[in-house]
Amino acid sequence: MTISYAAARNAPLLEREDERLLIEDWQCRKDSAALEALLLSHARLVYYWARKVGRDASEQEELVSEGIFGLIRAADLFDASHKVRFSTYARWWVKNAVLTALERLRAIVETPAGVRSPVATLVGQNADDLNALDQLPSDDPTPEERMIAKSSHSAMCLRLKDAMTSLNDLDREVVTCRSLKQPPDSIGDLADRLGMNTSKLRQLERRAMMRLKYELVARGVLTSRAQ
Repeated sequence: MTISYAAARNAPLLEREDERLLIEDWQCRKDSAALEALLLSHARLVYYWARKVGRDASEQEELVSEGIFGLIRAADLFDASHKVRFSTYARWWVKNAVLTALERLRAIVETPAGVRSPVATLVGQNADDLNALDQLPSDDPTPEERMIAKSSHSAMCLRLKDAMTSLNDLDREVVTCRSLKQPPDSIGDLADRLGMNTSKLRQLERRAMMRLKYELVARGVLTSRAQ
């Protein structure tokens, strides 16, 4: 689900009873329309944090996407029997989702000096230690576990296929080529084929993935990430 800044800013605030009913519809019946109404009414909180900490429009857009999932997580866990309003409860989830995403976006992926990699640590073990590893119980799945996993995988594939139908043709092609195809198309090759620059394609990809994630959450394939 994509919520524009204008839509978030102009969305009416919900009364407490309206909040309670929407949360009940989402938690008990997985009513996606109820979730959409709840998210729209509180999306201004997401934009507040994204604009507060994001350096540019591209980064802010990514933070908004993550903040929306913070809102969904809050909707999953909120206990309507408590006296606190949903907006108060959701504030922490949104802030934490945005700041966690910001840290990830700006992180430099490297191994700090003096820290041994897992491979180096394993190579440094003596023969007795390595032999002891062979005596540990195997993590290989049993035949029953393989059958259950195969059945679950098939069900998830069907739900993914159904969720993909909610995307328009361009979004569906981008998600397929960048996330489902093996090996995935490079951002440059796909941009050339679609006749757009890479910056625009990255923005389109983020929006498409956000829509797909929302549809998968609504179908029970994904849960909003715990922060």
